[in-house]
Amino acid sequence: MVGLVALLALSGCKKGEDNSAPSQRSAAQGDTVRSAAKGTSVVGGQGQLLAAGRAADLRLSPDGQYATFLLNGQKPRLDGIPPQMLVGQLHVVPVAGGKARALGDGVTNVPGSLLFSQDSKHLLYVTGYNPASQSGELNVLSLADAAAEPVKLGTAVSYLLPSPDGVNVAFVDAGTLKLGKLPQGPFQDVAGEVSTAQFTPDGKTLLFKRRLSAAGGLAAVTVGSNEPPRKLADQVGDYQVSSDGKHVAYQVRSEAVRGMYDLFLADVPALKGTKLAVGTKNFSFSPDGQWLARTENGKPEQLGDLHVGPASGGAGRKVGEAVEELAFAPDSKAVAFLEKYDQPSRAGFLVVASLPDGAPKRVGDRVPNFVWGSDSRYVAFLSRFVKPVFSVDLMLYALGQEKAEKVQPGVFGYGFAPKNTAVVFRTNCIRNGRACDFKAVELGEKQAEAKTWLQGIFSYKISEDGARVLATYARMDSDTYDVAVYDVKSGARKTLDQGVQVPVYFAGKDDARAVYIISQGQNPGVYSAVAAAQ
Repeated sequence: MVGLVALLALSGCKKGEDNSAPSQRSAAQGDTVRSAAKGTSVVGGQGQLLAAGRAADLRLSPDGQYATFLLNGQKPRLDGIPPQMLVGQLHVVPVAGGKARALGDGVTNVPGSLLFSQDSKHLLYVTGYNPASQSGELNVLSLADAAAEPVKLGTAVSYLLPSPDGVNVAFVDAGTLKLGKLPQGPFQDVAGEVSTAQFTPDGKTLLFKRRLSAAGGLAAVTVGSNEPPRKLADQVGDYQVSSDGKHVAYQVRSEAVRGMYDLFLADVPALKGTKLAVGTKNFSFSPDGQWLARTENGKPEQLGDLHVGPASGGAGRKVGEAVEELAFAPDSKAVAFLEKYDQPSRAGFLVVASLPDGAPKRVGDRVPNFVWGSDSRYVAFLSRFVKPVFSVDLMLYALGQEKAEKVQPGVFGYGFAPKNTAVVFRTNCIRNGRACDFKAVELGEKQAEAKTWLQGIFSYKISEDGARVLATYARMDSDTYDVAVYDVKSGARKTLDQGVQVPVYFAGKDDARAVYIISQGQNPGVYSAVAAAQ
């Protein structure tokens, strides 16, 4: 989980109408935008104003029912901070419409300063943010109660983390880690000089890492108990917890290989660590918690070899050499990785190995990145071809097949549609990648050809059911975008609005609405539109 550090992800920044009820802009304010591959273009301006004002940093609750945003955000007057950093007044508004609530001033767009609980019942946020100390006052709001007032939890909070079950919250206040129940405790002091923390998936154990001034120690405490923390080790680097919460793997600065880490493994809740590997850089548990992959015997100037073994410990099987990137299949029955990785070119050979004992199979050359499909049957990746001309092409490998197949030359961005119905990608890009064709190859068809879903798009989001796409188009007259919704089955497309800021989100029940910010013109603000092309 990201703490209050200066890593930024911004949205855009509308004024002029009462917040108490949504209002619809006149369609005359919109103009027809470019045509689509199928269907016809429809006039935009479909959005309803949720909240007026110059907004930024749009975020949604996990259930898509609430939107938060900053009003009148300003860059802090402090040297050395990222230029994208903003501090403004935080507001929250129901996506379905209703009165927007002002929650506090001095809220920043720095990641980690605002988090929803996974059950979307609580919003945690820091007010009075101090960029110099990267801390402020922590508040929590119960979203289900419209009359609820925010509760202050801490005064100099630099890190916050709700538990996966939404029951508890951990936060670092003036260096002291505190733990208690949402929304208002009581809270116990766990340890001092803490930098970050992580709950086990079941929320029963809290691991935390202390600052370098406290030897960078890793320790854990049982949630709800009065027992003192149990230390696993000092000089700890990264650490991860298996998805089943039974094991924790962590790096300890190596005494044998200067500048590297050794990998240790401990069972939960016993937390007695044993050394598993020397010279480790990358490591990861499989999604089902059964396997642990790690690089071993690496050096600062030399990448280590990839070994995969049981998550419970013991020797692993060597499956690759000089490995940088690795990822398990979603069903944990295979692992893909970049072997013989070349640091200057940031590419390697893509290798796939079935688990537990399948032979590694090289399926791609000069590969900078790859991604698994959600059903684990496919791996999509980019490959750099140098002959007859240089080209970055999209490749697709089906597990068990002899080789990967080329999907499309000249691809800029790719992924899988939900439920692996198709592999989607941007290609034929112009304007420095700001206008591309959006195509798809349907995976259920034999010898399927790429179909053009949309033309000239900048970015896209696919609804959870895979039936609709929100696409943005970079405008020529300003640094803003038009947004349209596309129906995959019918090919119908409708422009929802013009002059919006990215990102644009699906929101509401069944992704029924699109939510976005318009920062320019006479009516800036946060808008919501019905995300249907019909």
